[in-house]
Amino acid sequence: MTTSLSMGGTANIRAIDATNFVVAMTGVFDGGVYAKVTDATDIPDGKKHYDLRHYFVADDGSYIYTQDKSVHTPVEGTTYFAQTEYTVVEAGGKFEGLTGSFNSWGAIDYGKGVGVLRFEGQLNHQ
Repeated sequence: MTTSLSMGGTANIRAIDATNFVVAMTGVFDGGVYAKVTDATDIPDGKKHYDLRHYFVADDGSYIYTQDKSVHTPVEGTTYFAQTEYTVVEAGGKFEGLTGSFNSWGAIDYGKGVGVLRFEGQLNHQ
């Protein structure tokens, strides 16, 4: 029998440096996240493409680790519209057995090192 988990919530991002970020989460995760850029490519049209790893940890210690693709589109100045697809590579605790992908979108200000994202989607539990 397959069950699913509806994803939803927000992420408040703070940059540690150019490739490492800490995130406070609300919603399904209700905890924290560590994110690391593993590859970055600047495209001539101004967009930035990133490969990332995210380590989502809920308040009870349950976790989801993901491998991700993100596209950041310039909006104005140092502000970018960010769209990311997260693919689960490992899960534990109440998230044990979850598979699939979910998405986020929102704004990141590279100049200030802060951002806010909304995440949504559905993961399957088999």
